[in-house]
Amino acid sequence: MSDWSAGYVSDIEYLPGFYREQGPAHLTLSCLINGIAPPATANGFDYCELGCGHGTTVALFAAANPKGRFHAVDFHPAHIARARDAAAEAGLTNIAFHEASFADLADGTGPELPEFDFVTLHGVYSWVSPMNRGAIARFLSKKLKPGGIVYVSYNAQPGWTPMMPLQRLLYEYSGLVHERSDRQVKAGLDFAESLFKAGAKILGDEAMFAKLRGESKTQSATDQSVYLAHEYLNGSWHPLYHVDVARELGEAKLTYAGSATLFENYPELALTAEQRTALDGIGVPSLRETFKDYCVGRPFRRDVFVRGARRISVAKRDALLADMGMALIVPRADARTTIQVPLGEATLEAKHYEPIFDALAERPRRIGELMELPEVRRAGGKLSAVEIAGMLTGSAQALPVLEPADRVTPLPSVLAHNRAAAAELATSEGRKSSAFAASVGGAGLHVSVVEALLYDGLCEGVPEQVDALVVHAMKRLSAPENADDASRNAIDESMGWCLRNSLPVWRKLGVIG
Repeated sequence: MSDWSAGYVSDIEYLPGFYREQGPAHLTLSCLINGIAPPATANGFDYCELGCGHGTTVALFAAANPKGRFHAVDFHPAHIARARDAAAEAGLTNIAFHEASFADLADGTGPELPEFDFVTLHGVYSWVSPMNRGAIARFLSKKLKPGGIVYVSYNAQPGWTPMMPLQRLLYEYSGLVHERSDRQVKAGLDFAESLFKAGAKILGDEAMFAKLRGESKTQSATDQSVYLAHEYLNGSWHPLYHVDVARELGEAKLTYAGSATLFENYPELALTAEQRTALDGIGVPSLRETFKDYCVGRPFRRDVFVRGARRISVAKRDALLADMGMALIVPRADARTTIQVPLGEATLEAKHYEPIFDALAERPRRIGELMELPEVRRAGGKLSAVEIAGMLTGSAQALPVLEPADRVTPLPSVLAHNRAAAAELATSEGRKSSAFAASVGGAGLHVSVVEALLYDGLCEGVPEQVDALVVHAMKRLSAPENADDASRNAIDESMGWCLRNSLPVWRKLGVIG
């Protein structure tokens, strides 16, 4: 590792990625579900991402929220250079990228920055040293507005305990391999697996090694090695208990508000009745949340903190949620009432949610309007704004919309961002996914390579016909015209599905013109 990296992996760049939980509307919803007033955003807001990497997430939010003013900071010059190039390519004018360390920000030697309504850190906090975590707290104390929100994700204890021996082995073994970090971690995995096969008792199992080595639907095997290097080989890698994070951020007058993983804010979805009873007697919120982690065993947390949490009444909360909109982000045929929650499977009342899905398939609607649908009212029963917002957003079937409108007008910044993102993914080597910004909700959607090829083709004037779009896709992929039937048929089938399903959703959300 080079000296300037302070033990953080810097010889290879981190992977680009989009994380919807960092969105202003999503964080606002998390606060409201937990009865805490969020920052006002109607007249614009100031947003900062610390440790922004390639800037994929923050740039998308800048495109989707033109009234917002965005800043993003990373200590790696390659990340900042790449992020600035991408923002220029997308024509974004409301975002600035800064190369600076956390110490620079805390000590005032970094860039001049305003005070912020939102500050987010994804995949940073449990990978940096205690000194850097202290610098983050000092920066938040200086630059987060009263009432402002902080999102911080981190590897959590005790859920990470089973993996700690493997991490230590990979980290120590990496010092024996004089190669790039991604090659070090692969060599370390080879050694760990050889020990496992020799009878080592605490290095996991075959399924774990297969998962660590293999590619997924969204990530190639090459990218997986880069991810593992950044995950496991940092010198200050240290999973944290929630109570310790709460104490550290408490120095900046921050109070835990809830989880950005929305289902975790509903005790009946995350804890058994016996677990809820056992925890009822714990009066210290940070300890109750920590002891909850002993029950659920989650290895990763997405915490939302507020600087000066303002509790609001149930009536006020419900009124604010009723005025919030919901926008469907899946095809109507894919909308489901059986959803995955921390305790397993849960089933939403079909008599309530099927009419809601029908209404949202037409256009985004306010939650209050959904509650007043004739079919929902006739069905009777108890249906709250808190339930609708949390269940639809938590199951990744809808996104929250802070300022619902009757008509969707695609934002120029969204169209420019998405055209650049589609072209980049369509011509990339090895990448399997990206994200498009949405004019509705100020958020984004994950997209596949074929979806990017569809978008790219339409932007290039290709007709909305499967055959023509497949020809365009084959050219973009540099596939030979006489590619085997199986390959061509696979693209043809995927393109047809995207044309029938993805494109209508994009149009309702202002993703495409």
